[in-house]
Amino acid sequence: MDRCLQVAWIAGDKAITEQSNFMFSPLCVRAGLALLATGTDGETLRQLLSFLAPNTSTSSMRRAPSSSPRCGRGRSFPSHRPSSLLRLGPDFQYTAAADHRAFVRPVDFQTQAEAATVQVNRFFAQATKGRLTNVIPSGTFKSTTKCVLANAMHFKATWARKFDPSDTVRRMFHRADGTSVRVPFLSDPGIHYATSFDRLGFKVLQLFYKMVGHDNKFHFNAPCFCMLVFLPTRRDGLRDLLRMAVTEPDFVMRCVPRTEQQVAPCMVPKFKFSAELDAAGALRQLGLAAPFDPVAADLSKMAVNPPPEGLYKCAVEVDEEGTTAVAATYEASSPTYSPGDVPTLPMSFVAD
Repeated sequence: MDRCLQVAWIAGDKAITEQSNFMFSPLCVRAGLALLATGTDGETLRQLLSFLAPNTSTSSMRRAPSSSPRCGRGRSFPSHRPSSLLRLGPDFQYTAAADHRAFVRPVDFQTQAEAATVQVNRFFAQATKGRLTNVIPSGTFKSTTKCVLANAMHFKATWARKFDPSDTVRRMFHRADGTSVRVPFLSDPGIHYATSFDRLGFKVLQLFYKMVGHDNKFHFNAPCFCMLVFLPTRRDGLRDLLRMAVTEPDFVMRCVPRTEQQVAPCMVPKFKFSAELDAAGALRQLGLAAPFDPVAADLSKMAVNPPPEGLYKCAVEVDEEGTTAVAATYEASSPTYSPGDVPTLPMSFVAD
C-alpha cells in the first residue's frame, strides 16, 4: 500500500468537513521524501525507509532514484547557505543530481532571507510554467535556516478527443452544503470507457490524453495517460469513496474501466483551483515524525542538521482542450473490481 497516498485521507477528510476543494499528488510527496532520505541517517533514515519502502534496504534506497514516471517536468532544488562552516556532502550532491535530477544553488539565509525566498519561489514558478507562484510566504526563512529541499512537478496534456466548445452547457452544480451554483459543463455523450460499480456506490469515467512525445507530436510508443473521474452515486458518498481509495491496495488501477459503453448524458464541470497542505503535519500523523523533529532529525549525510518543514501546494485546470496540473500519475498492475453485468442501456454520467 502506498503510504504517501494516505496523506490524501488527512487532506481530503478535512476538505470534505469544511466543504472545500482539495488536490494531492502522492508522487510529488514521494519524490521529495526520497530526496530527503539520501541525506539522512540513523532513526530518521529508518523511519523514511519504513514509510517509503518497507522491504528496501538502506544501501539500495540510497542508490535508487525517486522512481517517477516521466509524465511531466520534475525538478528538485536543494539550496543552502554559503558559509565556511556549511558544505553539502559530495555524496549527497552526487545522488541528488544523478538519481533525482536535482541541482544545488547557494543562497544567503543569514543576511538575505527574503532574497532567498524570492529565488526559491522563482524555481517553483519556472518548474510549473507559472502555475505556482509565491509558494513560500514572506518571513518563512530565518537567519537560522541552513538548507531547503524544494521539489516541483508539472503536467500538461491535451485530450485525445477534445470537447467541442459549442457543446459546453451551463447548468446547476450542487454543493455539499445544499446550495447550488450555475457552472459550465463539458459535454460529450457517446461511446466512452466507463463503468458503474453499483455495489460500491460510484461510477468511473475514463478520459484519454493525446499520446505525444517530447516534440509534442503523436507517437505510438509515447506514454498513455488518462484522467479517471470518480462519481459517488450518493450525494454524501465522497468520504466513503476517498476512504476506499487510500485503504484498498491499488484501488485506482482496479477501477479502471476495461470496456466501452454508451454514456449519455456525459457531463463534467470545467474547473480551476489550487490547494495547500501542511505536509509535515500530515506525515507526523502517519508516524513519520523523526525528519521533522528539531531534536531527533538526523540529516548528517547532508552535512547539515536542521529539521525540514513541509508545505505542499498544487493547482489544476480542466477545460475543453485538456488538463494542466502540478500533479503526477501513479500506475500499477493488479486484479480489478467486478462491475457486474455490462449494461445494455446508456449509462448516465453527470458530475454535478
